[in-house]
Amino acid sequence: MQLRYPRGSVTSSKTPRQRQATLPSRERLICSAEQLFAERGFNGVSVRDITNAAKVNSALLGYYFGSKEGLLAEVYTRHCEPLKQERLRLLHEFRARDGKLTLEDVLEAFLRPSLAASHQAHDGRSFSRLRAILSVENSSLLEKLVAQNFDEASSHFVDELSQCLPHLSREDVLWRFHFLLGTIYYTATGPHRIRTLSEGRCDPSDPEATTAELVPFLAAGFRAPATRPAAAAAPRRRSAATRRP
Repeated sequence: MQLRYPRGSVTSSKTPRQRQATLPSRERLICSAEQLFAERGFNGVSVRDITNAAKVNSALLGYYFGSKEGLLAEVYTRHCEPLKQERLRLLHEFRARDGKLTLEDVLEAFLRPSLAASHQAHDGRSFSRLRAILSVENSSLLEKLVAQNFDEASSHFVDELSQCLPHLSREDVLWRFHFLLGTIYYTATGPHRIRTLSEGRCDPSDPEATTAELVPFLAAGFRAPATRPAAAAAPRRRSAATRRP
């Protein structure tokens, strides 16, 4: 599955150098910043490093993005928007096909675009490296970017999962959703371990095969019995409901 990135997106089949030769200044800044951030981290790259690599006047970074952090936010959003849109598209497709969503449908709609994006050409891998570096180097900045880009969409998927799992409290579903995110992250950034253990027979670089393995594994985990007594979970659900406007 190929995600549809917006015009001017940082993802294409060309190398970063080939793209930068033909792109306008704003897009060259985005391409250069992503490449440098993925190599050196956010703190290891200066504004001058980015503008020199993009071959543009240093004042243009502030003009277009306000700051280096603003430029990072643009890089992050460029990758997140197609991912979110594809997840929602798959949810609608599966619902229209079957009339309702199963747990496996919701998991596949969430997983498949993530795994496909992490293996698309150079930039999918570059973005995975960038996220891994930010998680170590500047976790507060990464948390801010994730919240801005994913909180609303993640809440929607948690709602859909909860509909499929009436025996679980929302707290149970949130814990399991947290473990789902960790599974995606490690699968995308640490594929070498299973290749070594399996002597190459298991290859996470194949998104279709990986999705086929992950969906039933995660579905079994989500369907496991609740980890807290229903009576203990109920007050939290009622309390949350009273806080809604």
